[in-house]
Amino acid sequence: MKLVRKIAMACSLALAFGVVTTAPAKAADMTLSVKVGAAAAGSNATTAAAPAAVTVPADNTVDEADVVRLVATVDTGTVVTFTATGAIKLVAALDNPAGARVRAADGVQALAVATGTGTTATVYAFTTTTAAGTVTVSNLGVTNTIYLKGTAGAANAISLVSPSAAAVGTIAKYVVSAVDVFGNKVSGLAVNATVAGAAVAATGTNTATLTTAVETATVGLGNAELAVLAPAAGSSITVVMTATVANAVLGLAAPVSTVAALTPLNDLAAQLATANAALAAEKAAHDATKKAMADADAKAKADALAAKASADADKAKAVADAIAAESVKAVAAADVAAKAMADAKASFDKAIADMTAAKTAADKALAKLKARYNVKAAKFKFAPVK
Repeated sequence: MKLVRKIAMACSLALAFGVVTTAPAKAADMTLSVKVGAAAAGSNATTAAAPAAVTVPADNTVDEADVVRLVATVDTGTVVTFTATGAIKLVAALDNPAGARVRAADGVQALAVATGTGTTATVYAFTTTTAAGTVTVSNLGVTNTIYLKGTAGAANAISLVSPSAAAVGTIAKYVVSAVDVFGNKVSGLAVNATVAGAAVAATGTNTATLTTAVETATVGLGNAELAVLAPAAGSSITVVMTATVANAVLGLAAPVSTVAALTPLNDLAAQLATANAALAAEKAAHDATKKAMADADAKAKADALAAKASADADKAKAVADAIAAESVKAVAAADVAAKAMADAKASFDKAIADMTAAKTAADKALAKLKARYNVKAAKFKFAPVK
């Protein structure tokens, strides 16, 4: 009981001094209002399959009709971030002729807006292309994504793609393209074509009216094709395309309402004859070159054979000369050997003769000695020697 009284007293004092505290309230979820262009009502552009579509700022001013107005309602004192992708750009205010001007080149891809004492943050998204992009809006962990794209403005310029040349009697194709001031393809533009030096293939006249096509057409979005029948004779075809385009806008690309193309005509028969003559001349030159190469090859082979024969003859002569030289050397050596043998034989014969003479002399001397001995032996009664 005493504890209850103490708690009641503490609460009374707290109320008396104004210091009662309460749990903080949870931040409110962000709500996002999306208004597309000049539409009176809001729009749901939260899917890529159905993006919001606004006109591109072809007059170089970012007005209400050119934007998706994004209004985020959030808690007071918070910050809302807007982040764009692709070619989408963001601005915090629209064009004001009496104040700050907002042009097509302005804008950023990220903005952070503080609510301050308020509860809303407003940003305007616009684009200069027909390609889709997104804007992501975030606050206190809550995120919404909006998809948007631009719709092409009025035609500002036309261009012409023509063949570099056309053969006589054939169909030549010319493609004209229309774009707005930002280069987006434009369909439904009427283009007048005037042809000189040939006839429009479809009508047989020298003039035609074309309309630039939608995206699903064979020629492609913003294109129109003109077929021209080249004549059987002539030097060239001149095609001039004209269209009514938008007026010039300061700061943007200049309009182009007229384009022209000059296509040379080619006579295929004459070209074929020229080509055949050139081919024949090339073949003759090739044959001449081939013969000259064959002759040169034959001469080179003959020269090689002659050089080999000469080398072989020189080699044979060198061998014969070497043999003859060796033969001379051998004869000389044989002569020397023969003389040496003759000299040796003469010396030997002389030695034999000398020895024979000596022996004969010795035999005579011995015979004389024996005879004298035997005389003495007979006298003194010795045995005689035979």
